[in-house]
Amino acid sequence: MKSIYVYLLVFLIISCASSTNSELTYSTSSEKALEEFRKGWVQIMDEGRYSAAEDSYRNALEYDPDFLVGKSVLARLTLDLDERLEFEKELFAKKEEVQGDERLVLDVYQGLVRYTNLRDQGAPQAGKILNEVIQTAEKNLRYVVHKYPKETYLKAEYIEFLHSRYGPKQTLDSMATLLLPEQKKNPFLMGVSASMHAELDQFDVALQKAEELEKIINDPTQPKAYAVYAYIYLKKGDLQLAKTNADKANELDPLNLDASRLKERIDTLLAKQDESSDEQEVKQ
Repeated sequence: MKSIYVYLLVFLIISCASSTNSELTYSTSSEKALEEFRKGWVQIMDEGRYSAAEDSYRNALEYDPDFLVGKSVLARLTLDLDERLEFEKELFAKKEEVQGDERLVLDVYQGLVRYTNLRDQGAPQAGKILNEVIQTAEKNLRYVVHKYPKETYLKAEYIEFLHSRYGPKQTLDSMATLLLPEQKKNPFLMGVSASMHAELDQFDVALQKAEELEKIINDPTQPKAYAVYAYIYLKKGDLQLAKTNADKANELDPLNLDASRLKERIDTLLAKQDESSDEQEVKQ
C-alpha cells in the first residue's frame, strides 16, 4: 500500500512539473496557423516589425478563420477601425467557444480591442474600460505565466501591464524573479528593461542594455533597437538624438506604433522648443 502512495506522489510531482514547464495549448488544429501566430509575436515584439506581424496574423487566419485568439491579436494590431469593430463583434459572439486557460488570455485581448475601439471613437467610458482591462490582465496573465513560464510573449505582456500599474521600479523587481535565464536575453524584454531604467534616470544602465540589445538583434533593418534608443534619449532630454532614432525606426516600419508615437511626441517637443527660442529672440 505504501508503495502505491509513493507512486502516486511521484506521478503528481512529475505531472505538475510537466504542466509548469509546458506552453499554453491553443484551440486551433492547424499547425500552420499556430506557426504564423508565433512568428507574428517575434516580429512585433522582438523586431518591431508591425507590418510583417500583421501579415503573419492574417496568414494564421487564412489557415484557421476560427482561431479566436489569433483574431484578437490581429484586431489589436489593425489600424482599420471598421475592421476592428467587426472583429470585436465576432469575438464577443464566439468567445464561449474558447475555454480553460486560453479563455483567460482571450478575455484580456478582447477587452483591449473593446478599449481601443472606444478610444478611437472618442467614447467617454474608454478610460474606465481600460482600468478594468488592466485589472483583468494582471489577474489572468499572472495565473497563466506562472503556470506556463516558457510563454515568453504572454509574460512580456504581463510585464507591460505591471509597468502600467506599478511603475518601473516594482516591475524591474518582478522581472528579476519572473524571467527564466534565457528570457532575460529576449529582445523585447531587454528593450522594456532598458526603457524602465531610463524612466528611473539610470541612463548609463539603459544605454548599456540598449547596446547589448542592438548586438543581439544584429540587423540594422529592424526598427526595435532604434525605438528603444529613441525612448532613452527622450527621457534623457536629448531630443535631437531621440528624433534621429525615432525617425529611423519609423522609416523602417511606418506601422510601428511605438516608433510613430515617439516620433510624434518628439516632433511636438522640438516644435515647442523652436517656438520658445523664437520668442526669446523677439524679446532680445
